[in-house]
Amino acid sequence: MNQPLVYIVILNWNGFKDTSELLESLSEVTYRNYKVVIIDNNSLKYEVEQLDKNYGDKTHIIYCEENLGFSGGNNVGIKYSLESNADYILLLNNDVIVEPNFLEILLNKFNTDSKSGVVAPRINYFNEPNKIWTEGGKISRIRGSGFAVSDKLETEIPQTDRNVNFVSGCCMLIKREVFRNVGLFDERYFLYVEDTDFCYRLNKAGYKIYVTPRSKIYHKVNRSAIKNFSELPLYYTTRNRLYFAKKNFPAFFPLTSLYIYTVMVVKSCIWIFTDKFKKISTVRKAFKDFRLEKMGKTDFNIK
Repeated sequence: MNQPLVYIVILNWNGFKDTSELLESLSEVTYRNYKVVIIDNNSLKYEVEQLDKNYGDKTHIIYCEENLGFSGGNNVGIKYSLESNADYILLLNNDVIVEPNFLEILLNKFNTDSKSGVVAPRINYFNEPNKIWTEGGKISRIRGSGFAVSDKLETEIPQTDRNVNFVSGCCMLIKREVFRNVGLFDERYFLYVEDTDFCYRLNKAGYKIYVTPRSKIYHKVNRSAIKNFSELPLYYTTRNRLYFAKKNFPAFFPLTSLYIYTVMVVKSCIWIFTDKFKKISTVRKAFKDFRLEKMGKTDFNIK
């Protein structure tokens, strides 16, 4: 029996070292009928030269003339994969390492339920391989975002497959027909929340999303960066949560916006006493840009 053809779409933006390490781990994958597409999101010239020199003859590389973000960059790869007759498309962050059997397990899950649209693995911390970074979860209307099982030891969570409302765009195996019926990522997000939006639309179209913990990958999460939470993610998550809520459940949007506004007021009071005034300016810009319908990539000029 012929194996389904899987196209693996990897975004690279000045991350050659991580991309190289991922490709090395993919070379050990037990499932063999796959092709790799690297989308370079307008990296530095040195990065482009390194990619071309080391992987130009082993993968298909598409060089973008500008940084299209997570949503736009992945859409370039998805379109190419569909045109190349992929049966499944795997979206995979470049800063992960995979186990050899991860893809085979994901594919087998599609055989258990014809309504499956997306299957995702358990994603653990690279530096703490027995601790879960994310394992899918639910979409909250009041928060305007998804929230997942995270920061738990593997022994604390059942190893059984679960039907969830959303999974992280860090790793998604997606059936070809889903894109025909649901569409691509909404590029107005640029970064953050676009995976939640995609999963919401997928659920609405009648597809199911599964997490199968026997399939595992490891994410090189910079935990100190999360702790300090730079302004760029703060801006995009704030603005995009508002957009996600208004787009997908407008009748509920006033409550969502009130919730997000209240949370940010409380956080701003804390930031005042901790001399983090730039975060306050970032949140104000996020709300302002949302009101002005300034979506996509921002001119991130925060003072």
